[in-house]
Amino acid sequence: MKAPRHVAITGASGGLGRALSLEYSRPGAVLSLCGRDREMLAATAALARRKGAQAFEALFDVRDPEALSAWLAASDRRAPLDLVIANAGICRGVGEDGLEAPWDAVDTLRVNAEGVMLTALFAARIMRGRGRGQIAVISSQAAKVPLTWTPAYAASKAAARSYALSLRDGMEACGVEVTAVCPGYLKSPMQETFSGGLFGAWSAARAAERIASDLRSNPREIRFPFLMSFLAWAFNFLPRPFQPRVLRAFSFKVSAPGDGAPAGEAGVEKDLPGKAETAEEAEAAGEEPESGPAAETRAAAAGRAASGPREGGSA
Repeated sequence: MKAPRHVAITGASGGLGRALSLEYSRPGAVLSLCGRDREMLAATAALARRKGAQAFEALFDVRDPEALSAWLAASDRRAPLDLVIANAGICRGVGEDGLEAPWDAVDTLRVNAEGVMLTALFAARIMRGRGRGQIAVISSQAAKVPLTWTPAYAASKAAARSYALSLRDGMEACGVEVTAVCPGYLKSPMQETFSGGLFGAWSAARAAERIASDLRSNPREIRFPFLMSFLAWAFNFLPRPFQPRVLRAFSFKVSAPGDGAPAGEAGVEKDLPGKAETAEEAEAAGEEPESGPAAETRAAAAGRAASGPREGGSA
């Protein structure tokens, strides 16, 4: 996809999602953006409009498959989707006992694996019918190594990468392009909650520019920065006694902000809106009906804030 006109991006509130939104913003472009933070998402859309793009916001949780499917379908009715970027993600770490809280592990898998995979699947179903389109699945260098400090994060990103590569092989004959994107550390609001050695971190804007540039040639996988990508590949060839030492050099803590926002998320979670009275009413507003697990998310966030800092170690 050389020059996509309509781009849909999940997790567009901040960080890489916002940077990608701005990278694809230009006169004539259509952006469908979703996120969970009303104010940050509105700010992203406003910045995109300043660059000449049409931007449509939808506030919902990617853990809600019905809302996710409805959003993509409504976005495609607005204008055929050229590129869908499954970007939404969170990062949680282990506690002082060396284990993750159960709700942290479940949340991480539901957002980073289930939410991302369903975004790609729903998009593939739409695009396959007309024989064209592109899907980018945001994974991580963490997908390639076992991380003691963020095991669910590493597992979720490995699942996302594997799914993208498998979906690519299945969709190739249908004319749908699928790429797995594996960045290293990024300077973003999410990683502002990290403390430790963020080895070779790139700015979100630089990462977005690289991703957009590489996607034009339909690669199987996008990996950066080079040194971290090489180390992730070489890690599994290291003698076992050296592996934990190497991983410790890149570990960090994921700390919950003082305002009670969940650790390792971009921005403060806001209350999600209730369902619109009708589907037509929601579409007219540029949003989709919301029925995501907001109460469950807020309860889990309160538990996380009370549990204090957690260890992390992921790219």
